[in-house]
Amino acid sequence: MTIEQLARSTRSVFELHYESLTGLPFFTSFPLNCCQGASVVFGMLVSLQPTQHTVTVVKGNTRDRRESHYWLEIDGLNYDLTLDQFQQTLGNRFDGIDAPLYGAEKHPLRMHFFYKERYSAVLAFSIFCQKHANLEGVDAALQFVNRKLATHEQQSS
Repeated sequence: MTIEQLARSTRSVFELHYESLTGLPFFTSFPLNCCQGASVVFGMLVSLQPTQHTVTVVKGNTRDRRESHYWLEIDGLNYDLTLDQFQQTLGNRFDGIDAPLYGAEKHPLRMHFFYKERYSAVLAFSIFCQKHANLEGVDAALQFVNRKLATHEQQSS
């Protein structure tokens, strides 16, 4: 499975089963306000792939630092499984934010979320578990998504 296929399948699992992902804060309103959890889980899923990829979780902040958003850079391309949450609030100011982002060279909100911090997938996972969720809940959500992806892949074969 390519990274783009994994991203699309993961987004599909999130859409279909967000209510079951209780270990991830704010997931009951997916895709709204759950970019960090979605990015952390997807980053770990990519890191667990048998092929090596450079996975970076990006936290972008607005210039006034009042808003932040998380997405992934994988092998130099941008993946944002919750980008479409901004369509309603920023859609008239930015193009290409009406759907998730799967492997774009540039993030459409790169100038809105101007200041960027970058973390490895493992460090982002650790920070998320320590500060925003708990390891057991996040691990359970990760395992749930992984099982659903395996089922989805078998059905697609």
